[in-house]
Amino acid sequence: MSHSNTLSTNDVELDNYAYSRSKLHAQLSQSAIQQDSVNNATSILSSSSSSSITSTRPSSENDEYQDGGLKAYSVTLGSFLGLIVNLGLINSIGALQTYISRNQLSSLSQAQISWIFGVYLSLAYAGGLITGPIFDRHGPLWLLIISTGFIFMGLMGAANSFKIWHFILSFISLGIGNGLGMTPLVGVISHWFDKKRGVCTGLATCGGSVGGLVFPLMLRSLYVKCGYVWAVRILAFICLGCMICAILLVKERFRKESNNQSKSSSSSSGSGLNKQKLKHALLNTFRIEDYKFVYIILGSFFAELSLVLLVTYFASYAIAQGITEASSYLLLTVWNAVGILGRFTPGYASDIYGRFNVNILMLICYVLTILVLLLPFGQKSHGVIWAFAVLGGFCSGSILSLLPACLSQITPVNEIGKKYGILNSLLALANLFGVPIAATIIKQGSQAQYTHFILFVGILALCGTIFWYFSRIAIVGIKINVKV
Repeated sequence: MSHSNTLSTNDVELDNYAYSRSKLHAQLSQSAIQQDSVNNATSILSSSSSSSITSTRPSSENDEYQDGGLKAYSVTLGSFLGLIVNLGLINSIGALQTYISRNQLSSLSQAQISWIFGVYLSLAYAGGLITGPIFDRHGPLWLLIISTGFIFMGLMGAANSFKIWHFILSFISLGIGNGLGMTPLVGVISHWFDKKRGVCTGLATCGGSVGGLVFPLMLRSLYVKCGYVWAVRILAFICLGCMICAILLVKERFRKESNNQSKSSSSSSGSGLNKQKLKHALLNTFRIEDYKFVYIILGSFFAELSLVLLVTYFASYAIAQGITEASSYLLLTVWNAVGILGRFTPGYASDIYGRFNVNILMLICYVLTILVLLLPFGQKSHGVIWAFAVLGGFCSGSILSLLPACLSQITPVNEIGKKYGILNSLLALANLFGVPIAATIIKQGSQAQYTHFILFVGILALCGTIFWYFSRIAIVGIKINVKV
């Protein structure tokens, strides 16, 4: 009897165990079905959302870039044509500065004349602080249209100027035009390319070298054939044509999403919340804990200031060393011609070996050409000056071409405009005071004073290189054999 009860109990336990297992399997099956349903729903939503993606989609690490195709390359072409104007005029500023200082404003000192170009360059860079967020949210179209108008008016005004205040007003208009156009033309490349971002940014910014190559040669010829007035007018019409092409070709792919619900809720919750959000936005924009961005700002601040000052006064420096005015224009042409390779080659290499790595290497070479070649030997031989035009033009190409690629590597794509604008606004401050400071160092333009100027430019370039290296350390530490 006892044995029978034991068997009965065991049978019950086995039945309970079997029932529990079947119940567990049923629950697991139910869970699996629910999970499949969730996954299917998620995939449907994802496919629906991806099929309805518009240019207002926010950026993420998983964004798929085209990295090629007719539309992407047409945007690159449009950026190239627009930067022929925007960066090309900056690279050609030495040709205008040399002619104006030796003709219309020959009675004024270099320090007085320098304010024309200091204000122009500062506005050309400062505009990015405003245009960056506008570009992120609304795209480049209206920025480029307004930019075209200001550039055309500025050049037409400069053509008819003969007093310093005429030139200042004209170059203010020109600077505003450059400031409105530069950020969207450079930033839009990051919307279309990821793996090829370095080389395509380099190709687009080659427009600056092409403009810097063609404009001084063209002006040099037209000054003689047509006179200054029509030379600058012809330049204005060429710039107008290039910018119209850029307007037609340059299209954004992403826009920063604006949350209408948050706007309505913030308006209903009173001004205190609005102030809090404004404060949070400002702190987020200028947050100091992003040391990578801070070091990039400082590195670009010194490196680009060095480059701008050198391009502005390189022709005048050459003339002070005994080179003819005609040959000084050729020097700028050589500088910008080699700069085409200096923008494309590092851009191509950066996609293979790392953008920060290649940029820092190019900056080191740029510093060496100034401090080891031009500074000690520039006064002794015209051949050294020509050699510097070749080597310096090549090595300095990455300063402008790799900056957007490096910045986009540490920045979400829908914030590129904002970050690039912040950076350029600080560069504007450097140019506003840097050009007059350089003119004060040059003074009357003796050989000794120009030697001090070259030393000043070399120190700026060295500081820029050091801070760019700090930005690399902030990303990967002191590791050497790392692609970054």
